[in-house]
Amino acid sequence: MKILIPVSSTKLFWQIATIIGLVIVFSSPINAALQNLGIKQEVKIPAVIEKAKANEIYPMFTCPCCGEPLNKEEPCCGSMTQMIDFIDQKIYTGASKDEVIFATAQEFGIERLANESDRDNLRAKLLANAPKNAPKISIPELKKDLGIVSIAKGTVSTEFTIKNEGKSNLTVNKLSSSCGCTSASLTYKNIEGPRFYMAGHGFPENDPNWKAEIAPGDTAKIKIYYDPTVHTDLIGPVTRTISIHSNDPVEFETKLTITLDQQN
Repeated sequence: MKILIPVSSTKLFWQIATIIGLVIVFSSPINAALQNLGIKQEVKIPAVIEKAKANEIYPMFTCPCCGEPLNKEEPCCGSMTQMIDFIDQKIYTGASKDEVIFATAQEFGIERLANESDRDNLRAKLLANAPKNAPKISIPELKKDLGIVSIAKGTVSTEFTIKNEGKSNLTVNKLSSSCGCTSASLTYKNIEGPRFYMAGHGFPENDPNWKAEIAPGDTAKIKIYYDPTVHTDLIGPVTRTISIHSNDPVEFETKLTITLDQQN
């Protein structure tokens, strides 16, 4: 015996089935996989985000370029968009608010947290849970003044020394810059690694697989390059930063600062 479903009922059935299917896809780990695939292939995949949770987390972090709180509706630059996308992807996987905050701070640095008390609380938690044989980054000098830098003379550079005072290898896996005019590299055992530029501003992409292993007690050099020709209309005092990202369980992002007086 065949059961006949009226045409109108059949249409309604498939509409409901389609809606249920979309809800399942976009609220599951499948969506996260689609998002990752879309990002790799530079294809924008639509997503369902829990807006309330995402909107709570965005303003907790600031853009490394301008220092403004993250704003998904009006991102100021590629760096802000990169941070927002990272937060969104963590939310897609079903991570808790604390997990998203920790992962974002670990990826982009504790200093990106807008609130000082949030930064202090996170550092305290990390220190309490740090293993005794952990690596420990040590930098005797965190700031250098380059004096007068002439646009006509072009790029200048300076070096900072870092040391591993821990009991296991210190792994540096990324350097990041606060501006397109400033880049940096790491030299260990007389071998200089690749130059790292500010992400999201049209510069060569940083190698995600690069890393340097610094043995306990060893030192390495961070070379910072400043190119005044990137901002030819800029005259006067300039401050720029380079961040070192490592496996130090507490100071996994350490900031170096250069200052200078730019002239023609």
